Amino acid sequence: MYTLNNQLKYTESQALLLPVLESDLYSADEKYQAALWLSYTYKRVSDYQSTLRFLTTARRFADQTTNRDKYLATIESQEAFVYFDIHEYAKADSLMKRLEATYFRHIDQENKAKLVMQQGYLLFLNKQYTEAEAAYDRALGWLRTSSPCDLPMILVKKMQLYAAINRMDKLRAALRQSSAQADSCGIIKYHLYAYEELLNIYRQRNDVTGITNTTQTLDSLRNLYAQEEKLSALHNQKETILLRDKDDQLNTERSNRQLVTALAIGLLLASIGLLFWLVTYRRKQARIETELTQMKAELEHYIIASKTAQPEAVMTEQSYLNALSERQREVLNYMAEGLSNREIADKLFISENTVKYHIKNIYQLLDIKDRKEFLVNIKK
Repeated sequence: MYTLNNQLKYTESQALLLPVLESDLYSADEKYQAALWLSYTYKRVSDYQSTLRFLTTARRFADQTTNRDKYLATIESQEAFVYFDIHEYAKADSLMKRLEATYFRHIDQENKAKLVMQQGYLLFLNKQYTEAEAAYDRALGWLRTSSPCDLPMILVKKMQLYAAINRMDKLRAALRQSSAQADSCGIIKYHLYAYEELLNIYRQRNDVTGITNTTQTLDSLRNLYAQEEKLSALHNQKETILLRDKDDQLNTERSNRQLVTALAIGLLLASIGLLFWLVTYRRKQARIETELTQMKAELEHYIIASKTAQPEAVMTEQSYLNALSERQREVLNYMAEGLSNREIADKLFISENTVKYHIKNIYQLLDIKDRKEFLVNIKK
């Protein structure tokens, strides 16, 4: 992102970052980083309203992470930079004092340097020049090791200071250092920043020669900057393709996730169905085994009764009933109530075929031909 923004390829930065905020594939930490980098991108084109909007977005994602305090400190430092740039110094100073009260905890060296540079500028506005220069020098030391490409930010502020105390030799030295650093990092905007400030200084001093020379230099820089912007515009087609590819990739990933989810749900339902079938099958098997045991017992009971029975004896109604097993008597009672075979099976939690088997044995034991005869005897 830093390289793209320095090459003025801001739309390419957007193309890479915006999909991150819209995708479910990224964590809150990653979305925080994307929102923060988008704020940097908009700040580079001086769209401060959008910068603050994306900082608010970053704050929302920061609240969802375990690094909340660290992220919020970074966001507040960036908000202080924005308010400083749009000359809302009271808001900027309030944020900087809050961060300074924590000894700039969680603030990296680069941003700490920039915050101290802003504090130095507020001292400069109050004409506390010695304190301001000390603050600038302290900030330069930190920035030189953390982000040397941003040194022109502080060097231009020192140019203002040296103009105020009429040290043009130091002013020119600061300008040379700023230009060398801007050339080294390839940041045209820092060239423009330095020479625009130099032009303001010459105008305040009514230095006609300085105004003329600086205006010519600025014209050349502005033409070069315009050419860079035109080159950046040539990337629009590439950025459009990139965005479309990103959308296609996200759609594919979303479809794949939906497919995997559907398969997982299908497997889960199949597993539940199989488990239900196994449980039902086991219960049915257990019921059949129980029925077979009962049927075997009834058969043995019938055989014993047949062997011991006196053919010539007259059997009473009670003796007939005593010849029946407990299960057969249950079936007999439900038959007397007029229930169908299916209804009897449901009552006794047995199969309909087992009911039919019991009824057949009952008929044999009671010497009844069919259910009609059984019902007639019941009425008697």
